[in-house]
Amino acid sequence: MKTIVFKPLVTSLLISFSTVAQHVVEKHNLPKVLEETSGLAIHNDTLWTLNDSGNEATLYAISNKGKLLDKRVTTNTNIDWEDLANANGTLIVADMGNNFGTRKNLNVLEIDLSNNNATTLDSIPFHYPEQDNFGFQQATSFDAEGIIYIEDQLVVFTKNRSTLTTELYVVSKATEAAKKIGSLPVGALITGADYQQESKTLALTGYNKNKKQYVYIMHDFSLSTIADEHIKQYELDFMGAQIEAIAIIDPNTFWITSEETRKYNAFLAKISIK
Repeated sequence: MKTIVFKPLVTSLLISFSTVAQHVVEKHNLPKVLEETSGLAIHNDTLWTLNDSGNEATLYAISNKGKLLDKRVTTNTNIDWEDLANANGTLIVADMGNNFGTRKNLNVLEIDLSNNNATTLDSIPFHYPEQDNFGFQQATSFDAEGIIYIEDQLVVFTKNRSTLTTELYVVSKATEAAKKIGSLPVGALITGADYQQESKTLALTGYNKNKKQYVYIMHDFSLSTIADEHIKQYELDFMGAQIEAIAIIDPNTFWITSEETRKYNAFLAKISIK
C-alpha cells in the first residue's frame, strides 16, 4: 500500500444544496429475499448486493431490472453486513453495523467470486481507537454503513448520530486500530458509499432527521485533499424510502437500492444528476 500524507482537518468544507432533485431514470422492485438490501457494488459488469443483520451471509447478483441472477453463500456470519466495495477484482464486505456502539468484533471481509464460489480470502478486524465506552448508546459516534476502496486503501464512513457528520477511517491489515483521516459535514446519517477510480468520483447516500433521502457527490475526490472537498447534495425523490446503498455508473448516473419500508417495497433505481 502506498503512503498517504493527510492534510490537517479544517471545518471549511462547502456543501452545495441542489435546487433541482435527481431524475429517476428507472425503478424496479427487488425480490422478497432482498427486503433488507444494504450494500451495492458493480463487479464484472454485474450488480451485487447483500442484506444486513439477521440474514444469511450471502451475496446476491441482480440484473439491471432487479431480477435475481445468482446467489453465493459464504462461510462467514452476517452479524451486521452494511456495504460492499470492489477492490482489484474481489468484493469487500463490511461487517461493521454497530447501531448502539456495543460491538467489539467489527471486521471487513475480502471475498473472491471466481469459479462460481464465494471464497473468503481474508478477514480484517478493526476497532475505533477513540471509542472507550461499549455500553448501550442511543447516539453512538461509532456506527458505520459505508466503505470504499481508494488509493489502495479501505476507507470507512461512519454514521455519527450526534453531529450528523461522517468520519473517515482507514482500515488496514497492518493494525486493528482504524485511523481517522477526516470528517465531512454532510448533515445526515450516511448509509452507503462508492468510489469510481476512473472518474475519481465519491458518492454517498444518507438521510436526515426528517427522513429525507440524499445523495452526496464529490468530484476529483482524494484522501490527501479531504479538507478541501466541495460536496454537492441532491435530495432524492423517495420520501419514506430507506436508501441503503449506491453504485456509480458514471459521474452523473448511479444505481441505488432501498430496503423495504411501510411505503415502498425494496427496490433498485437508476438516478441521474445534472
